[in-house]
Amino acid sequence: MKTHTLRGQFIEGTIKRLIVDDGRLTHAMRVTKFVVSTDPNFASADCHAVLGYQGNFPSLWDWSDNNQIAWASTNNPAQGAVDVYFSLVDPNHLIIRDLYIAGQVSAAGGTSFINYYIEMEAVDVSEDRAILQLIKERSQGVLRA
Repeated sequence: MKTHTLRGQFIEGTIKRLIVDDGRLTHAMRVTKFVVSTDPNFASADCHAVLGYQGNFPSLWDWSDNNQIAWASTNNPAQGAVDVYFSLVDPNHLIIRDLYIAGQVSAAGGTSFINYYIEMEAVDVSEDRAILQLIKERSQGVLRA
């Protein structure tokens, strides 16, 4: 399998679109690793972030929201201390289109950057499976009466 990486920064409180779609319906990606961090020089600058299929996150870290596929956090307890990381990636997902990331930093005031690192593996899928995945992406969180 071929591994791909995405890495960069986004401003806390915003939603960033990560372009994954290469125009081929039978080509998908699966996230295998998700890590976030703030500047380690700031004491008590904890952060948490979420990856999802769509760019609407009514609540960060809602594990009942099937739109969300990965969660990560960093706890920076004091300047110079060792960070504590948490990361969980749902292995039962495929990304056909794009990926979205959002996050928050504690005690930062809304302008701090969050660094992210994402590893993905390329997956070839049949057209039928791709179509079902696209339906799944659009149908997440829809409840029947």
